[in-house]
Amino acid sequence: MDAEVQKRTGRKLSKNIIAISLIAFILLMLAIAGQITYTVLQSDKVYKGVYVDQHSVGGLSRQELTDFLEKNYQAKAKNQVVSIHAKDVTQKIEYQKIKVKYDTSAAVSKAFEVGRSGNIFDRLFEIIKTSSTAVKITVPYSYDKESAQKAVQAFYDKTVVPVREADIKVNPNNVVLVSGQHGEAIEKDKLLEQVEILIAACSSGDLEVPLIKTEPKKIDINDLFKKVSREAVDAKFEVKDKAVSVVPHIVGMNIDKNSLETIVQDLEKAENSQKVLPVEFITPKITTEMAQANLFKDTLGSMSTQFYTGNQNDANRGVNIRIAVDKINGTVLLPGQVFSFNSTVGPRSEAGGYKSAFTYVGGKIVPGIGGGICQVSTTLYNALLFSDMNVTERTNHMFTVGYVPYGRDAAVSYPDVDLKFKNSTNWPVKIEGWVTKGNQIGFSVKGTNETPGRTITINPQTVKVIDPPTTTKYVDDPTLPEGTEKLDHDAMKGCIIDTYKIVKQDGKVVKEEKLHRSVYKAFEKTVKRGTKKVAGAPAKPQGTTQPAAAGEAEIPPAKPTPQP
Repeated sequence: MDAEVQKRTGRKLSKNIIAISLIAFILLMLAIAGQITYTVLQSDKVYKGVYVDQHSVGGLSRQELTDFLEKNYQAKAKNQVVSIHAKDVTQKIEYQKIKVKYDTSAAVSKAFEVGRSGNIFDRLFEIIKTSSTAVKITVPYSYDKESAQKAVQAFYDKTVVPVREADIKVNPNNVVLVSGQHGEAIEKDKLLEQVEILIAACSSGDLEVPLIKTEPKKIDINDLFKKVSREAVDAKFEVKDKAVSVVPHIVGMNIDKNSLETIVQDLEKAENSQKVLPVEFITPKITTEMAQANLFKDTLGSMSTQFYTGNQNDANRGVNIRIAVDKINGTVLLPGQVFSFNSTVGPRSEAGGYKSAFTYVGGKIVPGIGGGICQVSTTLYNALLFSDMNVTERTNHMFTVGYVPYGRDAAVSYPDVDLKFKNSTNWPVKIEGWVTKGNQIGFSVKGTNETPGRTITINPQTVKVIDPPTTTKYVDDPTLPEGTEKLDHDAMKGCIIDTYKIVKQDGKVVKEEKLHRSVYKAFEKTVKRGTKKVAGAPAKPQGTTQPAAAGEAEIPPAKPTPQP
């Protein structure tokens, strides 16, 4: 029994020794691990596994890392160059010229942040992980992007070949179709991205830049056919501020569409090839040269009348006449355009320089602003008649006028009574007006005579004569002494006139037409009778109308008879 007890006691003692040894070993290991952990956590070096770009910087102190980055980035950047190539063109982009800069201090800070944040266990985990799985840090950089873009643009400009689309060249004698040509160009944005990758690594490099090919568009047969098929267009005219310019003619072109399609198919097989198209040219009826040579070359018709300035009324008429003629002179009408006397001359007012002169108003001859203007419209009307113009609006006077034959006058009154005509020719017409020092009004219609040998005769025919009343109308006048009389206006006959236009071609009548009928009223003799009181003079009846006594001498009219 004693031996067995001893045996058991020995076994128990051995187990205790092993347990104590194991505990001691564990405590020793923990002490060692704690010491190592303390040493690692207290390290002032970059932990293993940290890279700046492709550079391993583990084990470097802050100063060592700073010096390393300054040498390999900021200092190195001064000599870095990117060479770009395409075809036979090479261009260099120097880091200094685009102001490349690196923030090495920021990179140092990022490198030392690894394994230095969080609690002990977080830090240890990150340090252990970093040693097996690298942590890469980039050095922040900046550069002048505008300068870099300008450098890339300069390279683009040297290498670009613009795509040229197919085109037609219309020459005076032929039409040439030229096939297109493909274009080539670099992709500027992608090149900038490649340059920036090198900048990020502070590396020089050679970049072979691919050229992107752009094919020209296929020729659109329908669109091309429209371009080489057009109607001939006559030269035409434009008017601005009484000045005329010629819009050049357009030569017409015609081509068979099937033939055009065959030519296009052949032409598109080769770039930058050309073919003369079988185009038929069509000359318009009126070319630019013809329009310029024939513009206003003929006097289609003209007319002049005489006026007087011997008294104040007639002098005022002369002023009004000159103003109106000046407004009309130089007026140009294109084919189909309509002339309006009232629109051209405008309102007759004192502000416009017009003066007061006799005019027909409400069956009376009274002073009015713009008196005498009707002689201008009448003179112009006669020039229009002899020009064979299409007069669309004309009104005769209430009473006859003495400056043209009866039936050939044209009254106007702003804005209701107008004189209008339409340019019925195929060419522009110009109205030329003048007033001479000898008091003659004249108008000529200039244009292009399309019917040489044609003449116009205006033939007024009297249908009826209307005698004036045999009575005399007396009008009281407080400015004349009582007992005196003064002729205001002599009696005037009225009449009905039919006016005809006779057209002859080479002396032979080809047309005769009635233009219009004019009805003129008779005018009663009018005498002003004084009502101003004079001492000792007998009173006379006022405001009466009575026949002239048989054999009594009539009061002679003033010469010349005033005309509205």
